[in-house]
This record gives sequence, C-alpha cells and structure tokens, in this order.
Amino acid sequence: MKYKIPFTMLMGVLILGGLIFSNFQPRPAAVTAAELQDCESNALIIFDQPLADGFSALEASGGCVVHFLPPHALIGYLPEELQALPGASVYRDAVDPAMLAQYGAEAELAAHAWNSNHVQPPQPVEISPQAQPLAGEVMRLEPGLLPERPAAIDAAPGYYDMSGFMAGRVAVGIVLPESNGAQDPSTENWDASRMNTVVAEIQQGLNWWAGHNPGGNLQFVYDIHPQVPTRFEPINRNFSDHHYWISETLAGLGFDGSYWYQQSYAYLNNLRTTQQADWAVLIFVVDSLHDANGMFPDNFFAYSYHMPPVVVMTYDNDGWSIGNMDSVTAHEVAHNFGAGDEYGSCNCSELFGYLAIPNSNCHECATVDCIMLTGSVTSGACEVSRHQVGMRDTDGDGKPDPVDTFPAFTVTSQPPDRIPGSVVSYAGSIRDVPWDSPTGPEFTINKITTVQYSLDGGAWLPAVAGDGVFDEVDEDFRLSIAGLSVGDHQVRIRASNRWGNSTLWTDTFTRIDGLSLFLPVLVR
Repeated sequence: MKYKIPFTMLMGVLILGGLIFSNFQPRPAAVTAAELQDCESNALIIFDQPLADGFSALEASGGCVVHFLPPHALIGYLPEELQALPGASVYRDAVDPAMLAQYGAEAELAAHAWNSNHVQPPQPVEISPQAQPLAGEVMRLEPGLLPERPAAIDAAPGYYDMSGFMAGRVAVGIVLPESNGAQDPSTENWDASRMNTVVAEIQQGLNWWAGHNPGGNLQFVYDIHPQVPTRFEPINRNFSDHHYWISETLAGLGFDGSYWYQQSYAYLNNLRTTQQADWAVLIFVVDSLHDANGMFPDNFFAYSYHMPPVVVMTYDNDGWSIGNMDSVTAHEVAHNFGAGDEYGSCNCSELFGYLAIPNSNCHECATVDCIMLTGSVTSGACEVSRHQVGMRDTDGDGKPDPVDTFPAFTVTSQPPDRIPGSVVSYAGSIRDVPWDSPTGPEFTINKITTVQYSLDGGAWLPAVAGDGVFDEVDEDFRLSIAGLSVGDHQVRIRASNRWGNSTLWTDTFTRIDGLSLFLPVLVR
C-alpha cells in the first residue's frame, strides 16, 4: 500500500490537531481489491415494509445496491442462491409494474427501469445526423454569486460540496416540470409511459458510470417528482429564462429562496441529509415531444453546472432522442463531478476535477474516443475522464484515490508511564485525512466505521463512540481497561474507515504495586 500523504506532512496535520505520538503508524488495508464487490445488478427487490436504509437491508443478506427508490424498491446484486428474502419479493425476470402499485409510484418506476435496463438491455439507438455535439454546455454562475467556502473546514464535504468525486452514495433528484398554462400557453403534457422511460434512461446512464468504478462503490438513491406545476412552458423559454421555472418548481417542492441556485442548494442539502448520501445532484427533464427540434428557442437542449450540480435536459435532446438519454445523462453528470468537455473550445493542459487532471484527451490532442469527446456511452470512458471524476487508483489496490485515505489519531487522555491502579482509560478523536486536492477544497467521505483496542496482544474489543456510533469522518472515542496485573502492558488502538483502511496507535505503561510508591522514602 502506498500512502498519498508524506509522513512529514501527516506529522504536521497531527500536530495541528493536538497531541502527537511518535509511534503513530499506518496499517495495511483491511479490505483487499479482490474483496471489493463489483455490484452488477441481477435482481429487483421489493420490501413489504418501508425502508429507511435499503442499502443496509440488502447488504445484510450478502448483496449490494446500485439503485434505491425509497421506500420499497431496490435494484442491485443478490447471490443467485438466494431466491427469497424475509419480508421482500425478489424478481430475476420481467415483472408487471402494475403488480407493484400497492407499494407506490416509485416501485412501479423501479419495475419499468428493471425491465428496460436489465431484463432486456436496450440496444444502441442511432443518433440523428443533425444532432449537435454535447459541447459548450457547461454553465457557471457569475463570480461572487455564491459565498466563498470558509478557510477552516471539517473533513466532511460542506454545504456547497455536493459533487466532489464519483464514489460512494449519490442522491439523485429528478424533477419533470409541467406547465399549467397560467402564464405561457401549455404545449406539452407528460404521460406516464414517457415519464417511465425518462427515469429508466437516467438510471441507465448512472448505471454505466457505476460499472466503470466498482472500487468506488457507486450507489444511487432517488427522489422523483413528476409533473411539478409551473406557470411557464419550459421548452418555449430560452436558457436565460430557466430561473423562472426552476425557481417555481423548487418552491413548489418546499424550497423557497431569492435565486434558483440558492433553492437548488437548499434542496440538494436536504436530499443528501434525508437519504444519508455523500453527494447529491439535481436533474430537470423538460418535455419537448411536440417541439419541432427538441431544443429551447436559443438552441440549448442539454447543459449542466458543477456548482450547484444541476442538469437540464429536454425529452428529445435535439437529434440525440429519448433513446440516447442515457448517454446525455452520463455526459452531463460527469460535468457535475468535475469532468471537462473534450470537444469544442477545450484546452489540453486545463485541469479538471478533484484530482486536477489535465484535459489531455481534448480533441486537439485526443488519442481515444470517450464519453466526454463524442457524448455517447458507446465510446466508453477514457482514462482522462475517469480520473477527472475521481476514478484514479494510483497504487492499484482497487480503491480510487479520493477514498484511499487513512484515519489519524488525536489522543487527549492516556495513563502515565507508571500507574498504581488496575484500571486505565483513553480518550481522543479520530479524523479521516482527506486526499490532497491540488486545486480546491479537500474533503473525505471515508467515514470512521470501527475503533477497537487490544491489551497485550489479546482480542480486539470495541471502543465507545462519543455519540454512540462510529459513522462520521470525525469521531470521538473512549475506552477503559480494568483488572490489570502488576508489570508491563501494551495497549493498541485501531481505527478503520469505510473503505477498509486502518491506522494503529500504540501505548505502553507499567502497573506497579502500591508499596512501590513508598520505596524511595523507605530507602532514604
């Protein structure tokens, strides 16, 4: 295992954090690359009762989740020998969505997506010759519109850190606006069949990225809002007008604000928190069935922001058509996570993403086809684009660099070198150290999962979390050991994180008997 943070730098981090010990030493990863599950979906699972955390429910049975449509429906991997789960129905073949109506609209949407993407995987759909390339569609807010991120930050992603790198759990909001004709004439009307197709296509585009990064454990949890009313007809409005209908639809979902991007951040943060996710993105799909070219009047049809991570697409996406919405989704969401365009006015040396990767597959210097060059998933994801969204694995251990991080100890209470009693206690904190980002804020999603201790090489026993559970990137801990015999002792404390990397801290002391305290006096 190679370590991204040099020892001298890590020493500095620990000194700043508090007490430092010369016996700090990283341990080998607890999970090897071979043990990381490539979660290839082979089942649709519908739980009878609503689930607060569907991921844990399936993982407890030896499976894993790629898509969770709360509160009942999961699409993921379940061992073939498990044909049934307690309190759930398992489907390996096509399922009639109407059979799942009792579980809500989300379960029906999951069934449509399962049938479309997994039972009979879609065949590539030809892109119309007049389709415009997916280029020049990365939008940025004007400088100064968002507050600067504070200089002193927690290790976890903050309020404006919604899409740092493509790993972990991503909450996906899908909003389908519906004009009510109150201001603009209503020319488009969603129907159930096409809305089902939209959700299935978006899932397919995200599923494509999950397949490129098994070590990143990409998972998606959805918040779907069909036919959200607005006075405007979005497809008949220019890009410069999108703040009207975006703001109105988000207000209809309960997120008021002066500006659409502030409302977007409020929605995304609420979504990330309620779905216990690491990141969150928001996708708007505008109906364009009756529009002549599937584009807004100013010829935009698909575009995205990195801050906030928002995607806007039309149903037809110009000549790309609904059959290629998976490609458009994959391309635009990659922008959300920091990837640059490789077509149009790109620069081969410009840096992109959390890892600051040069855009060296820009068409001026391109060597291979790529999703960010052609826009199509059939082109695959080149190394440049994968690294730009965080899928670089420097040491080849199967864990992408941004999550190949290690915990660091700050011990605030420990016994002296010599103690007269039979009980010792330790207390302190552990923080996962973010992977260095050369160009921007640094953060980690690699949460502390266990803290254990061992006395004199004995069994590993659990320490106690300050808030009762180890599930954050920054945790307090405490432990007590009783019944110590007279003599020398060694205590080891081990902290492990979500991706299986561990750090060991060691302490030694001597327990003396009570009379030893007075020996110097008696000798004199």
